[in-house]
Amino acid sequence: MYWTIPRHWEGLTVAVLASGPSMSQTVADKVRHLPRIAVNDTYRLAPDADAIYAGDASWWRRNPEALQCQGRKLTIEPLPGVRPDVPFEVQILQNTGREGFDSSPSCLRTHNNGGMQAVQVAIHAGAMRILLLGFDMRGGRWYESTEAPTSAKQFGIWIHRARALAEAVYGIVDIVNCAEDSALDCFRRQSLDGALLFERLAA
Repeated sequence: MYWTIPRHWEGLTVAVLASGPSMSQTVADKVRHLPRIAVNDTYRLAPDADAIYAGDASWWRRNPEALQCQGRKLTIEPLPGVRPDVPFEVQILQNTGREGFDSSPSCLRTHNNGGMQAVQVAIHAGAMRILLLGFDMRGGRWYESTEAPTSAKQFGIWIHRARALAEAVYGIVDIVNCAEDSALDCFRRQSLDGALLFERLAA
């Protein structure tokens, strides 16, 4: 029932593209040379991403065009033991709780946030470094949306749970927050240009 994430990014830097207002086509294009996971609607900026992640099964039903992209399509079961109603092209990962990190490559903790779920996918795939893009955690999206705005309380929950993930994977992977005005405070900060310069110098 559950997909097992292969370690196909062993020792690599992986970019996770989320939906905050700092995300843009320019930002997405800067990391085209890296393995990438696009979260939800951000796949529209990177339709050739290696993976598209959307934890909400209804998102896949609303966005059938995303199924035509070449990358892996991934989601998580909404409740343990309940298979989400998603197209057969979408690989399902097991929900094993809300916080922390599950070392099984078939399992994710939800953190109630698709971006943090995508980060765990990159960890399971063997990433040595993960660049967070569009993880503003302050409100708004890079695209126009009819969805209700996320409340300050919800952002607070996401930030709190991200801290639990940061603690659980400390020493396993280097997670770098490249969103310049991010409220997310549990990962080290670096500009995207600085992080990419480091990549070039380390190559």
